[in-house]
Amino acid sequence: MTRPPNPIAQGFRAVTRDPAVFLLEILWRWTFAISAIFLLAITGIVLLGPLHIGPSLSLALNTRDASRLGIILLSIVLQLGSKLIAAAIVLPFVIALIWSLLSASIRRISVRRLRPSAAPVGFRPMLALQFLRSFNTWIGCVLLIAALAGAIRLAVLGSTPNPVLFNQVAAPSVLVIAILWLFFNWYLSLAAIFGVEGQNFRQAFHNARQAVRGQRSDFAGTGFVFLLLRLVLLLIVLAVCGLASGMMATAPEGYSVLVAVTALVYFAVSDFLYVSRMASYLALKSALEEDVIAQLERSAPPAASGRALN
Repeated sequence: MTRPPNPIAQGFRAVTRDPAVFLLEILWRWTFAISAIFLLAITGIVLLGPLHIGPSLSLALNTRDASRLGIILLSIVLQLGSKLIAAAIVLPFVIALIWSLLSASIRRISVRRLRPSAAPVGFRPMLALQFLRSFNTWIGCVLLIAALAGAIRLAVLGSTPNPVLFNQVAAPSVLVIAILWLFFNWYLSLAAIFGVEGQNFRQAFHNARQAVRGQRSDFAGTGFVFLLLRLVLLLIVLAVCGLASGMMATAPEGYSVLVAVTALVYFAVSDFLYVSRMASYLALKSALEEDVIAQLERSAPPAASGRALN
């Protein structure tokens, strides 16, 4: 099979040759993060403003009184009632819609720049794929909360809490939910970059499955390398913040700035790795297509080849 010499190296080179792809990725992701934080803050102000909680919540947080904090939070939930339920339904939908619109718009531009030989999938199928990704994440969070709540419920049914039972129920549940979320999210992200103009989101998803089936080990290896790089990056960030944690007592403002800068650097490098992984997947897909074309040319009869040349 014809393969690029090193798809990971080709991915890095493709992004460094066209840094606009990386800058666009940062632009839409950070724009989404600011928009989501703004929506969460506005929703919190609208919901909590009329309650007049007063200093009780601050006192419970400062004294770390878990029982008092639990009573305050429970009273907030009871006072909000249907408003809290409506916010829990509407707010994730609005945030998912913003994420889908931004990611669909920028993903089409990124794929067009990284793969100039074929136009990306249309905006509506791309939007459907990105919205399915956000819906998959929402379902995963709901299932995760339900699994943990069910495990807690089972662990406290007896006369005394049973942490062993909690671990036995929660650990496999979380693992299964995480694997399912990763599976669907990965294939949907591949469909967004492998789909071509004229395909709907189902055809794009089928296209991604065919590509992975033809080079399963290559895609798995490439994804694992980028996952390892991101884990190493995260460990470095945690080590920097942990080693400088002594500044919390001597210079809390300086430590806050350090954490903020370190987090921004982590997100920027993580975005670069994400775009490079996308370019590496496109290189693998291109190699598969070249291999299929070469096999068809080798299997074509000589007469047909001669007519094709004429």
